[in-house]
Amino acid sequence: MNDPLPGFPTHGFDSPHKITDSIEIIPSPEPDTHIISYGPQDVSSRIIGSIIYVVFASIFSGVPLYFGIRGWSKLFERPFEEAGMVIAGALLIGVGLLLYFVREILWILFGSTFFTASKQGLEIKKRFLWFSTKKFIEHHEMKCFLTHVKRTSHSEGGGSSKWYTLWVVGKKKYKLDSKTPSRESIVWLSETLSEWFGVPIESSR
Repeated sequence: MNDPLPGFPTHGFDSPHKITDSIEIIPSPEPDTHIISYGPQDVSSRIIGSIIYVVFASIFSGVPLYFGIRGWSKLFERPFEEAGMVIAGALLIGVGLLLYFVREILWILFGSTFFTASKQGLEIKKRFLWFSTKKFIEHHEMKCFLTHVKRTSHSEGGGSSKWYTLWVVGKKKYKLDSKTPSRESIVWLSETLSEWFGVPIESSR
């Protein structure tokens, strides 16, 4: 399957224009302004994404929590021995990972990201239920768009997968997307914004 061609639609449109499963262009009332809805675009994609994170959570947080709960009584033995420290560490790791995955699941189900590209710069808006945050990077501040690919090997000879991250680099590095398996979305977004703002794309290892 070929990657979608980079660039914003050249003709006017009155309804969202789907680029990939994770990207839609939303009509903007302002001239020379493009609004990108980024992330799962339908309920089924959000549910599937959350199920994947539930599986990860059950493995990566479930294992340390299981051993931590089984050895709970060790925390109350005196003197406090090495076994108690191991149990405490397992519980901390398990709870920390569980909170991380719960946050990711809630974001997939209820979070939205919008990029608004104009001649003045790039606005990054993140919305979660009734809360939202905004960042604006001036056009003249932008130096490049930076991509990073991380290869993750599966156990038991199950091959590997690639995870992609994209930043816009100005006075600071602003993360646009993090650890997504969707190569076509990262490629389209980086190439389209690079073309629009006239700044290069660089890659890190």
